[in-house]
Amino acid sequence: MNKKQMAAALADAADIPHIKASKLLNILFDADDGIIPGALGGGDKLLVAGFGTFEVKERKGRVGTNPATGAKMNIAPKKYVSFKAGKNLRDRISS
Repeated sequence: MNKKQMAAALADAADIPHIKASKLLNILFDADDGIIPGALGGGDKLLVAGFGTFEVKERKGRVGTNPATGAKMNIAPKKYVSFKAGKNLRDRISS
């Protein structure tokens, strides 16, 4: 499902115009000023009851090997977004 399809599904489920549904998705997910990226970028954990938890974690720096040359190289620490599915979502997917 892409963003356009999600907006259409939201519009149908909430009985709102597709333009408003698309605007709501942009408010939530826009990378520059959306609510979700803003919360995660600010270091907050985002808990959606029954769905799951998003949080930013940090991968430690380490020494790796370049697969092409075999040379050792330093890999810098990196932040990434982690998602842990909630019980309701896990149950829905596994059934």
